[in-house]
Amino acid sequence: MLACARLEGGGRPRTCPPTRCFETPRGAHAIEQAACPRARRDAPQHEVANFRGRINLSEPRKPMVLAVRTALTIGMLLLVALPARTEEFRKQYWATSLSGAVHDTVLQGLYDAVTRGEVGWLDVDWQNGIPRMRRGINLILYHVGGNCYIGSDCNRFPSSQRTRDRWGTTERVIDLADAAARKVVVDDLLKLARHADEIAPASSIIGVHLDNVHKLDARGLADVFNEFLKNVKAAQDRGLISKTRKIGYVAKNNPQAFREALEQNWLDAPPLYQINENARLDRDGVLDPESRIAQQVGKRCRIPVFLKTFGTDIADTIEENGEQPNVFVTKEMSEEMAQMPDVSGVAWSPDEANYHPTVFFQGSSVREVPFGSPCNE
Repeated sequence: MLACARLEGGGRPRTCPPTRCFETPRGAHAIEQAACPRARRDAPQHEVANFRGRINLSEPRKPMVLAVRTALTIGMLLLVALPARTEEFRKQYWATSLSGAVHDTVLQGLYDAVTRGEVGWLDVDWQNGIPRMRRGINLILYHVGGNCYIGSDCNRFPSSQRTRDRWGTTERVIDLADAAARKVVVDDLLKLARHADEIAPASSIIGVHLDNVHKLDARGLADVFNEFLKNVKAAQDRGLISKTRKIGYVAKNNPQAFREALEQNWLDAPPLYQINENARLDRDGVLDPESRIAQQVGKRCRIPVFLKTFGTDIADTIEENGEQPNVFVTKEMSEEMAQMPDVSGVAWSPDEANYHPTVFFQGSSVREVPFGSPCNE
């Protein structure tokens, strides 16, 4: 059985409470079935005139002939000197929902974005159904990660503890630092990768969204994701996953530990993108500290940074007629965050109890680099 999941400033007064995703129990046998092999869907020549043949080289070198030959030489030198392609910056679009199907407006925005040639990311819990894929959309599948679902899911692990939060009626905490517990989760992630490989277009990147890793330190994060990447490579060598498929992972919350793991080169590959939940602005319009660290990770590694906001989060309180009313995180505040440097977009949900964004605001473009490129020093 699988389990469920969850920079720099500028601005104005706003609002926020704690957060996490909202899922339903799932069985390991269901993931096994999803990962089972299935059928993959996954000019006439023109003659070129010889310029040398059209010029009598025995004639005196007339000014016009010399000018033409000089121009051709310079042109050829420029072609050799210029890089094959210039750096390209592309907008990103993040369509996600961990509580039911992706909202219609957000999903249509994803389709429109890839039609414009932008990069699309579909980040979902596969048990809620996967929308129609299209060329240009990358597929990310969710796993509850450091938690398990009460019942047969939790029974797969050596031990589990109460969450002591709002999720305590459906989930328990597992120890990802324990090798035996980590193996169960990594095996689940590999099944998700195989499932994504079967349904995503051949050109799409696929990856996993591992939730509840906020208790891991930098070494712990490296242990989980390096083990996953190692198993993916072994599966590709065995022909279980397409050898040409680009596969990665998402950095979920805990940006300080991810930053340290990347700075120390403990991770074998950078994340596909960084998510930071419960983002908010203070009364001066400055992003919260964790979101600012996420911005730094995105800038250094040239990856998208997506902020997740909730209308029930309190960003600030203000003095008003002797009272201190709460300032909540609104759609307008979320749109303002999306205009900040190194923020690729912001997804807003009305309520934290329902991880189902109803709007996505696109942010800054990201410089394209070869897949898996190391972060800049």
